[in-house]
Amino acid sequence: MKRLCRERGAVAVETAMLLPLLLIILIGMVEFGRAYNVQIALTHAAREGARHAAIHLGQPTLDLTNTTLEASPSLEDLTVAVVPTGDCSDPDETVTIRTTVTLNSMTGLLEAQFLDLPALFPLDLEGIGQMRCGG
Repeated sequence: MKRLCRERGAVAVETAMLLPLLLIILIGMVEFGRAYNVQIALTHAAREGARHAAIHLGQPTLDLTNTTLEASPSLEDLTVAVVPTGDCSDPDETVTIRTTVTLNSMTGLLEAQFLDLPALFPLDLEGIGQMRCGG
């Protein structure tokens, strides 16, 4: 009976010690998943923009920025830069669309230095899409 009285509250102390570590791991997983999702969306948008540009380049109503960003609606809330390269004057040329974004942390916890480690955010992400002119 005395042994049980001495261990009273041990679970609360162990939880208090482990909970911050578990929360940091959980937040890190969520932040990594979001960054990976944005990277995939940037690459998809660049690829779709390059495809559209290769097929429709030279048309007066071509709007590569909007066409590229409309391909990935998950990028709506981010400030994405779209840089097209290539003019398709020769059918053997390639058109390149480069999409870039600076991604901030959702929580702000991984932006500051933690335990003398370098800050993980903001991340500079880039997606590149290329396609030969003419489709």
